[in-house]
Amino acid sequence: MRVKTYTFEDVRTGMEVIKEQFGPDTIIVDIKQNVMNGSKTAQNCCEISIALDNDPLVTMDNSLGEVRKKTEAVWSDAAKYLSDRLLSIESDMLTDRLKNYPTTLKVLYEKMLRSGLDRYLALSLVSEVFAEMGSLSENSLKAAFLLKSRLGKRISLCTVMSDDASTALIGPTGSGKTEAAKKLALAMKEEGLDPLIIAYDPVKRGTYSEYINFSGKTGIPVQFASHAGDLKTQVQNGNEKKIIDITGHSVHQREAVQCLPGMRKLAVFPAGARDEAVDQYLSAMSYVSIAGLIFTKLDEYDRFGTVCNTIVRLKRPIAALIGGPEAKDIVIPGPGTFGTMLIEGKTW
Repeated sequence: MRVKTYTFEDVRTGMEVIKEQFGPDTIIVDIKQNVMNGSKTAQNCCEISIALDNDPLVTMDNSLGEVRKKTEAVWSDAAKYLSDRLLSIESDMLTDRLKNYPTTLKVLYEKMLRSGLDRYLALSLVSEVFAEMGSLSENSLKAAFLLKSRLGKRISLCTVMSDDASTALIGPTGSGKTEAAKKLALAMKEEGLDPLIIAYDPVKRGTYSEYINFSGKTGIPVQFASHAGDLKTQVQNGNEKKIIDITGHSVHQREAVQCLPGMRKLAVFPAGARDEAVDQYLSAMSYVSIAGLIFTKLDEYDRFGTVCNTIVRLKRPIAALIGGPEAKDIVIPGPGTFGTMLIEGKTW
């Protein structure tokens, strides 16, 4: 609705003109008498303001709005149709390509899809196996072995067990750094190494009692650092293989990594972390040279393929995979680990 004002010599004349032009049901919004005319001199004039429901400009705007809505709806439907059609065409193309492969490779392909692996990555792997083995890929054991090897070549590894270098664990709050530190320490102890955990959390210190209990049960020593200077001193003292569990608070993570310039840093993420969240954290920590990644909480997810998708996409070395709460629930991966977990299931 628009309000429009007209000027007349008197109210009576104005009302007659308005009713004649706009109809007897026209809504009168306001009437002003004895107003100024254009020459700014007092005249016996009046202004009558009326409401125009059917104003041509309003009608045109409403019409254009309806046309725009309908156009957007048509484009939305068309885009959805094209997207669905492209997916259908892609699916048909994949099916046609698979027709030429032996049943053994088709079975491996379906297993990878059920595990959550991206279908293009899965098809690429079976294509590589078929290209190398040809008719020999009908042997299921040989085909599975080569497929695991091919997947392993796409994922680089970060070794944390074979040297004496210390390791700092960074990552978002709740990513599982404390569990990762404890399981790494236990794995190192089993390998005959001499691990020491240093917990750095200047604010909450929420893991301190947990670490004290852990140390009492396992005999693995644990120290606590309350500020960056204290952390640096503890890292420099002793010859143990140190694992530093750094709080997820961004300010304190920055302080910690800056005072440990030469130390190996591993970023820890939960297996279910969205790709956007992982990318965002790695981008925020771009000033840190991250040697590798650790994925935790794999026991909460049945489809290891989704984790593989992230790992292959990130193209960063992997240091460890961690499952449930038991000490044994850690895998220090080798070249065939990912293929085995993908095709055969969990191997804790």
